[in-house]
Amino acid sequence: MIIYFDCRAGISGDMILAALAHLGIDFAPLQEMFHAVGIACTLELIPEVRAAGPGMRAEVRWEDAQPLRHPADLARITRQLPLKETVCERALAAIDALARAEAHAHGTAVEEVHFHEVGAIDTLVDIVGAAWGLSRIGAMQVIASPLPWFSGVVECAHGTLPLPAPATAYLMQSKPCFPSAATEELITPTGAALIHVLAQSHAHSPPAGTPLALGTGYGSRPAPTGLRAWLIRPAPEETIEQVVLLETHIDHLSGEELGSALTALGAFDPAPLDILWLPGLTKKNRPGGCLRVMCRPEHTEALTTALFRHTHSLGIRRQQIERVALPRAAASLPGPAGPLRAKSYLLEGQEYLRPEQDALAEAASELGLGTPGVRLKTW
Repeated sequence: MIIYFDCRAGISGDMILAALAHLGIDFAPLQEMFHAVGIACTLELIPEVRAAGPGMRAEVRWEDAQPLRHPADLARITRQLPLKETVCERALAAIDALARAEAHAHGTAVEEVHFHEVGAIDTLVDIVGAAWGLSRIGAMQVIASPLPWFSGVVECAHGTLPLPAPATAYLMQSKPCFPSAATEELITPTGAALIHVLAQSHAHSPPAGTPLALGTGYGSRPAPTGLRAWLIRPAPEETIEQVVLLETHIDHLSGEELGSALTALGAFDPAPLDILWLPGLTKKNRPGGCLRVMCRPEHTEALTTALFRHTHSLGIRRQQIERVALPRAAASLPGPAGPLRAKSYLLEGQEYLRPEQDALAEAASELGLGTPGVRLKTW
Protein backbone atom coordinates (compact mmCIF):
# COMPACT_ATOMS: atom_id res chain seq x y z
CA MET A 1 0.00 0.00 0.00
CA ILE A 2 0.98 3.64 -0.52
CA ILE A 3 0.27 6.53 1.83
CA TYR A 4 0.12 9.93 0.16
CA PHE A 5 0.32 12.87 2.58
CA ASP A 6 -1.32 16.01 1.18
CA CYS A 7 0.55 18.66 3.21
CA ARG A 8 -0.98 21.79 1.65
CA ALA A 9 -2.38 22.85 5.04
CA GLY A 10 0.75 21.84 6.91
CA ILE A 11 1.90 18.85 8.90
CA SER A 12 2.71 18.00 12.52
CA GLY A 13 3.19 14.85 14.52
CA ASP A 14 -0.29 14.97 16.05
CA MET A 15 -1.85 15.59 12.62
CA ILE A 16 -0.18 12.43 11.29
CA LEU A 17 -1.51 10.39 14.23
CA ALA A 18 -4.99 11.85 13.76
CA ALA A 19 -5.00 11.10 10.03
CA LEU A 20 -3.88 7.50 10.62
CA ALA A 21 -6.53 7.09 13.32
CA HIS A 22 -9.15 8.40 10.89
CA LEU A 23 -7.96 5.71 8.46
CA GLY A 24 -8.83 3.13 11.10
CA ILE A 25 -5.63 2.55 13.07
CA ASP A 26 -6.33 1.66 16.72
CA PHE A 27 -3.60 3.24 18.88
CA ALA A 28 -4.73 1.57 22.12
CA PRO A 29 -2.05 -1.18 21.86
CA LEU A 30 0.65 1.48 21.46
CA GLN A 31 -0.61 3.32 24.54
CA GLU A 32 -0.35 0.05 26.49
CA MET A 33 3.24 -0.37 25.27
CA PHE A 34 4.14 3.04 26.68
CA HIS A 35 2.47 2.24 29.99
CA ALA A 36 4.49 -1.01 30.19
CA VAL A 37 7.78 0.93 30.05
CA GLY A 38 6.70 3.50 32.63
CA ILE A 39 5.40 6.28 30.37
CA ALA A 40 1.92 6.99 31.78
CA CYS A 41 0.40 8.94 28.93
CA THR A 42 -2.96 8.98 27.21
CA LEU A 43 -3.48 9.44 23.48
CA GLU A 44 -6.92 10.94 23.02
CA LEU A 45 -8.39 10.84 19.51
CA ILE A 46 -11.29 13.23 19.01
CA PRO A 47 -13.64 13.14 15.98
CA GLU A 48 -14.09 16.56 14.37
CA VAL A 49 -15.89 17.97 11.38
CA ARG A 50 -14.51 21.11 9.78
CA ALA A 51 -14.74 22.69 6.36
CA ALA A 52 -12.53 19.96 4.88
CA GLY A 53 -14.97 17.30 6.10
CA PRO A 54 -14.89 14.72 8.88
CA GLY A 55 -11.57 13.92 10.51
CA MET A 56 -9.81 13.37 13.81
CA ARG A 57 -7.72 15.43 16.22
CA ALA A 58 -5.07 13.87 18.47
CA GLU A 59 -4.00 15.02 21.92
CA VAL A 60 -1.32 13.49 24.13
CA ARG A 61 -1.98 13.94 27.86
CA TRP A 62 -0.08 13.05 31.04
CA GLU A 63 -0.60 13.94 34.69
CA ASP A 64 2.78 13.55 36.40
CA ALA A 65 5.55 16.11 36.07
CA GLN A 66 8.02 14.94 33.46
CA PRO A 67 11.81 15.09 33.77
CA LEU A 68 13.94 16.95 31.27
CA ARG A 69 14.69 14.45 28.49
CA HIS A 70 17.46 14.47 25.92
CA PRO A 71 17.55 12.61 22.56
CA ALA A 72 19.38 9.68 24.17
CA ASP A 73 16.51 9.33 26.67
CA LEU A 74 13.92 9.21 23.90
CA ALA A 75 16.02 6.67 21.99
CA ARG A 76 16.39 4.49 25.10
CA ILE A 77 12.62 4.45 25.72
CA THR A 78 11.97 3.66 22.05
CA ARG A 79 14.30 0.66 22.19
CA GLN A 80 12.45 -0.62 25.27
CA LEU A 81 9.14 -0.74 23.39
CA PRO A 82 8.21 -4.09 21.75
CA LEU A 83 8.36 -2.70 18.22
CA LYS A 84 9.21 -4.33 14.92
CA GLU A 85 12.79 -3.65 13.88
CA THR A 86 11.74 -1.50 10.93
CA VAL A 87 9.38 0.56 13.11
CA CYS A 88 12.08 1.10 15.74
CA GLU A 89 14.61 2.12 13.09
CA ARG A 90 12.21 4.67 11.57
CA ALA A 91 11.39 6.16 14.97
CA LEU A 92 15.06 6.37 15.98
CA ALA A 93 15.91 8.02 12.65
CA ALA A 94 13.21 10.67 13.20
CA ILE A 95 14.41 11.33 16.77
CA ASP A 96 17.96 11.74 15.47
CA ALA A 97 16.84 14.05 12.64
CA LEU A 98 14.88 16.24 15.08
CA ALA A 99 17.78 16.32 17.55
CA ARG A 100 20.24 17.36 14.85
CA ALA A 101 17.89 20.08 13.64
CA GLU A 102 17.44 21.45 17.18
CA ALA A 103 21.20 21.29 17.77
CA HIS A 104 21.80 23.26 14.58
CA ALA A 105 19.11 25.80 15.48
CA HIS A 106 20.52 26.44 18.97
CA GLY A 107 24.20 26.07 18.15
CA THR A 108 24.75 23.24 20.60
CA ALA A 109 25.79 19.59 20.62
CA VAL A 110 23.15 16.96 19.84
CA GLU A 111 23.50 15.32 23.27
CA GLU A 112 22.70 18.66 24.96
CA VAL A 113 19.38 19.14 23.15
CA HIS A 114 16.23 18.92 25.25
CA PHE A 115 12.62 19.14 24.13
CA HIS A 116 11.12 21.84 26.31
CA GLU A 117 9.00 23.59 23.66
CA VAL A 118 6.98 20.64 22.43
CA GLY A 119 7.49 18.32 25.41
CA ALA A 120 9.41 15.08 25.31
CA ILE A 121 6.31 12.90 25.77
CA ASP A 122 4.48 14.68 22.95
CA THR A 123 7.48 14.27 20.69
CA LEU A 124 8.02 10.62 21.58
CA VAL A 125 4.39 9.58 21.12
CA ASP A 126 4.10 11.48 17.83
CA ILE A 127 7.26 9.96 16.35
CA VAL A 128 6.79 6.39 17.54
CA GLY A 129 3.06 6.55 16.81
CA ALA A 130 3.62 7.68 13.21
CA ALA A 131 6.13 4.91 12.50
CA TRP A 132 3.97 2.30 14.26
CA GLY A 133 0.75 3.42 12.58
CA LEU A 134 2.24 3.31 9.09
CA SER A 135 3.46 -0.22 9.75
CA ARG A 136 0.03 -1.30 11.01
CA ILE A 137 -1.68 0.02 7.90
CA GLY A 138 0.82 -1.81 5.68
CA ALA A 139 2.31 1.25 3.99
CA MET A 140 5.23 0.04 1.88
CA GLN A 141 5.76 3.52 0.43
CA VAL A 142 5.16 7.05 1.73
CA ILE A 143 4.86 9.97 -0.69
CA ALA A 144 4.35 13.57 0.42
CA SER A 145 3.16 16.62 -1.47
CA PRO A 146 5.36 19.74 -1.65
CA LEU A 147 5.43 21.69 1.60
CA PRO A 148 3.94 25.18 2.13
CA TRP A 149 6.11 28.20 2.86
CA PHE A 150 4.76 30.28 5.73
CA SER A 151 5.88 33.32 7.71
CA GLY A 152 5.11 35.13 10.95
CA VAL A 153 6.62 34.55 14.38
CA VAL A 154 6.28 32.05 17.22
CA GLU A 155 6.82 32.55 20.94
CA CYS A 156 8.91 29.90 22.71
CA ALA A 157 11.37 29.48 25.57
CA HIS A 158 14.07 31.11 23.45
CA GLY A 159 11.98 34.20 22.77
CA THR A 160 10.27 35.34 19.59
CA LEU A 161 11.42 33.31 16.60
CA PRO A 162 10.66 33.76 12.89
CA LEU A 163 8.65 31.14 11.05
CA PRO A 164 9.41 28.56 9.90
CA ALA A 165 11.07 27.89 13.27
CA PRO A 166 14.84 27.35 12.92
CA ALA A 167 14.66 23.57 13.42
CA THR A 168 11.80 23.30 10.93
CA ALA A 169 13.66 25.47 8.41
CA TYR A 170 16.70 23.21 8.75
CA LEU A 171 14.60 20.10 7.98
CA MET A 172 12.75 21.76 5.08
CA GLN A 173 16.01 22.16 3.17
CA SER A 174 16.08 20.16 -0.08
CA LYS A 175 12.29 19.58 0.08
CA PRO A 176 10.03 20.97 -2.68
CA CYS A 177 7.98 23.93 -1.35
CA PHE A 178 5.32 26.30 -2.67
CA PRO A 179 4.43 29.84 -1.51
CA SER A 180 1.48 30.51 0.77
CA ALA A 181 0.08 33.58 2.51
CA ALA A 182 -0.01 31.87 5.91
CA THR A 183 1.46 33.81 8.85
CA GLU A 184 1.17 31.01 11.40
CA GLU A 185 3.05 27.80 12.03
CA LEU A 186 1.96 25.22 9.44
CA ILE A 187 4.84 22.78 9.89
CA THR A 188 6.20 21.86 13.31
CA PRO A 189 9.73 20.54 13.88
CA THR A 190 8.34 17.09 14.68
CA GLY A 191 6.22 17.07 11.53
CA ALA A 192 9.22 18.16 9.45
CA ALA A 193 11.40 15.43 11.02
CA LEU A 194 8.81 12.76 10.27
CA ILE A 195 8.44 13.84 6.64
CA HIS A 196 12.25 13.98 6.37
CA VAL A 197 12.52 10.34 7.45
CA LEU A 198 9.29 8.72 6.27
CA ALA A 199 8.66 10.20 2.82
CA GLN A 200 10.62 8.43 0.09
CA SER A 201 9.58 11.04 -2.47
CA HIS A 202 7.50 14.18 -3.08
CA ALA A 203 4.84 14.61 -5.76
CA HIS A 204 2.23 17.26 -6.57
CA SER A 205 -0.47 14.59 -6.91
CA PRO A 206 -1.05 11.03 -5.70
CA PRO A 207 0.45 8.17 -7.74
CA ALA A 208 -1.53 5.98 -10.12
CA GLY A 209 -3.61 3.44 -8.28
CA THR A 210 -6.90 2.87 -6.50
CA PRO A 211 -7.70 5.17 -3.55
CA LEU A 212 -9.08 2.99 -0.76
CA ALA A 213 -9.61 5.50 2.04
CA LEU A 214 -8.98 9.10 3.08
CA GLY A 215 -7.91 10.06 6.57
CA THR A 216 -7.95 13.70 7.69
CA GLY A 217 -5.90 14.83 10.65
CA TYR A 218 -6.69 18.23 12.19
CA GLY A 219 -4.20 20.11 14.34
CA SER A 220 -4.69 22.10 17.53
CA ARG A 221 -5.21 25.30 15.56
CA PRO A 222 -8.83 25.96 14.49
CA ALA A 223 -7.82 25.84 10.83
CA PRO A 224 -10.57 24.75 8.38
CA THR A 225 -8.32 22.20 6.69
CA GLY A 226 -5.83 19.62 7.90
CA LEU A 227 -3.45 16.90 6.78
CA ARG A 228 -5.07 14.53 4.29
CA ALA A 229 -3.66 10.99 4.12
CA TRP A 230 -4.72 8.93 1.12
CA LEU A 231 -4.42 5.14 1.36
CA ILE A 232 -3.75 3.95 -2.19
CA ARG A 233 -3.48 0.51 -3.72
CA PRO A 234 -0.83 0.95 -6.42
CA ALA A 235 -1.71 0.20 -10.01
CA PRO A 236 -0.19 -3.08 -11.19
CA GLU A 237 2.71 -2.58 -13.53
CA GLU A 238 2.88 -5.84 -15.44
CA THR A 239 6.09 -6.32 -17.35
CA ILE A 240 6.15 -8.04 -20.73
CA GLU A 241 9.56 -9.51 -21.44
CA GLN A 242 11.16 -11.90 -23.91
CA VAL A 243 12.45 -15.24 -22.61
CA VAL A 244 13.79 -18.41 -24.24
CA LEU A 245 12.40 -21.86 -23.57
CA LEU A 246 14.82 -24.80 -23.91
CA GLU A 247 13.17 -28.21 -24.09
CA THR A 248 14.33 -31.80 -24.54
CA HIS A 249 12.80 -35.27 -24.09
CA ILE A 250 14.79 -37.64 -21.89
CA ASP A 251 14.43 -41.42 -21.63
CA HIS A 252 18.07 -42.47 -21.40
CA LEU A 253 19.06 -41.29 -17.89
CA SER A 254 18.73 -43.19 -14.65
CA GLY A 255 16.91 -41.60 -11.74
CA GLU A 256 20.23 -40.74 -10.09
CA GLU A 257 21.58 -39.15 -13.28
CA LEU A 258 18.41 -37.14 -13.83
CA GLY A 259 18.51 -35.89 -10.22
CA SER A 260 22.15 -34.85 -10.63
CA ALA A 261 21.31 -33.03 -13.87
CA LEU A 262 18.45 -31.07 -12.27
CA THR A 263 20.67 -30.14 -9.30
CA ALA A 264 23.49 -28.98 -11.59
CA LEU A 265 21.15 -26.88 -13.75
CA GLY A 266 19.60 -25.28 -10.66
CA ALA A 267 23.04 -24.23 -9.41
CA PHE A 268 24.29 -23.05 -12.81
CA ASP A 269 25.54 -19.50 -13.28
CA PRO A 270 23.86 -17.69 -15.03
CA ALA A 271 20.83 -19.08 -13.23
CA PRO A 272 17.81 -20.27 -15.24
CA LEU A 273 14.53 -18.46 -14.68
CA ASP A 274 12.73 -21.78 -14.22
CA ILE A 275 13.30 -25.55 -14.50
CA LEU A 276 10.47 -28.05 -14.98
CA TRP A 277 10.47 -31.84 -15.31
CA LEU A 278 7.30 -33.36 -16.78
CA PRO A 279 7.30 -37.18 -16.42
CA GLY A 280 5.61 -39.33 -19.06
CA LEU A 281 6.08 -42.05 -21.65
CA THR A 282 8.38 -41.56 -24.61
CA LYS A 283 8.86 -43.65 -27.78
CA LYS A 284 8.59 -47.43 -27.48
CA ASN A 285 6.67 -46.88 -24.19
CA ARG A 286 9.85 -46.00 -22.32
CA PRO A 287 9.42 -44.14 -19.02
CA GLY A 288 10.88 -40.66 -19.41
CA GLY A 289 9.76 -37.10 -19.64
CA CYS A 290 10.23 -33.55 -20.87
CA LEU A 291 12.84 -31.25 -19.32
CA ARG A 292 12.16 -27.53 -19.78
CA VAL A 293 14.56 -24.73 -18.88
CA MET A 294 13.52 -21.07 -19.17
CA CYS A 295 16.21 -18.39 -19.40
CA ARG A 296 16.86 -14.86 -20.52
CA PRO A 297 17.81 -14.48 -24.20
CA GLU A 298 21.37 -13.44 -23.39
CA HIS A 299 21.92 -16.68 -21.45
CA THR A 300 20.63 -18.99 -24.18
CA GLU A 301 23.97 -20.32 -25.44
CA ALA A 302 25.44 -20.88 -21.98
CA LEU A 303 22.42 -22.81 -20.75
CA THR A 304 22.13 -24.79 -24.00
CA THR A 305 25.71 -25.96 -23.43
CA ALA A 306 24.93 -26.78 -19.78
CA LEU A 307 21.82 -28.74 -20.78
CA PHE A 308 23.82 -30.82 -23.27
CA ARG A 309 26.61 -31.33 -20.74
CA HIS A 310 24.42 -32.59 -17.89
CA THR A 311 21.90 -34.68 -19.90
CA HIS A 312 23.80 -35.85 -23.01
CA SER A 313 20.57 -35.28 -24.90
CA LEU A 314 21.06 -35.36 -28.66
CA GLY A 315 18.71 -32.47 -29.41
CA ILE A 316 17.33 -29.35 -27.72
CA ARG A 317 14.40 -27.34 -29.01
CA ARG A 318 14.63 -23.56 -28.50
CA GLN A 319 11.91 -20.95 -28.88
CA GLN A 320 11.63 -17.31 -27.89
CA ILE A 321 8.35 -16.48 -26.14
CA GLU A 322 6.74 -13.64 -24.21
CA ARG A 323 6.47 -13.72 -20.43
CA VAL A 324 4.13 -11.41 -18.51
CA ALA A 325 5.60 -10.77 -15.05
CA LEU A 326 3.77 -9.29 -12.06
CA PRO A 327 5.50 -6.51 -10.09
CA ARG A 328 7.42 -8.01 -7.18
CA ALA A 329 9.85 -6.96 -4.46
CA ALA A 330 11.79 -8.44 -1.57
CA ALA A 331 9.92 -8.33 1.75
CA SER A 332 9.83 -10.04 5.13
CA LEU A 333 7.26 -11.80 7.29
CA PRO A 334 7.25 -12.46 11.03
CA GLY A 335 8.41 -15.99 11.81
CA PRO A 336 8.83 -18.13 14.93
CA ALA A 337 12.63 -17.72 14.80
CA GLY A 338 12.75 -14.13 13.55
CA PRO A 339 11.84 -12.39 10.27
CA LEU A 340 11.47 -14.64 7.22
CA ARG A 341 12.62 -13.54 3.79
CA ALA A 342 9.58 -13.26 1.56
CA LYS A 343 8.40 -12.06 -1.82
CA SER A 344 5.83 -9.29 -2.20
CA TYR A 345 3.82 -9.13 -5.41
CA LEU A 346 0.73 -7.40 -6.78
CA LEU A 347 -2.17 -9.21 -8.43
CA GLU A 348 -5.33 -7.41 -9.53
CA GLY A 349 -4.44 -4.50 -7.28
CA GLN A 350 -4.04 -6.70 -4.19
CA GLU A 351 -0.71 -7.15 -2.43
CA TYR A 352 0.35 -10.68 -1.45
CA LEU A 353 3.30 -11.93 0.61
CA ARG A 354 4.85 -15.37 0.15
CA PRO A 355 7.71 -16.67 2.31
CA GLU A 356 10.77 -17.93 0.45
CA GLN A 357 11.19 -21.70 0.66
CA ASP A 358 14.87 -21.37 1.59
CA ALA A 359 13.91 -19.09 4.51
CA LEU A 360 11.34 -21.64 5.73
CA ALA A 361 13.94 -24.42 5.50
CA GLU A 362 16.51 -22.40 7.47
CA ALA A 363 13.97 -21.63 10.22
CA ALA A 364 12.88 -25.27 10.31
CA SER A 365 16.48 -26.40 10.79
CA GLU A 366 17.02 -23.86 13.56
CA LEU A 367 13.84 -24.86 15.41
CA GLY A 368 14.09 -28.59 14.81
CA LEU A 369 10.81 -28.64 12.90
CA GLY A 370 9.64 -29.67 9.48
CA THR A 371 8.99 -26.93 6.95
CA PRO A 372 5.16 -27.27 7.32
CA GLY A 373 5.61 -26.69 11.06
CA VAL A 374 7.33 -23.38 10.42
CA ARG A 375 4.63 -22.30 8.00
CA LEU A 376 1.90 -23.18 10.51
CA LYS A 377 3.68 -21.34 13.32
CA THR A 378 4.23 -18.34 11.03
CA TRP A 379 0.59 -17.96 10.02
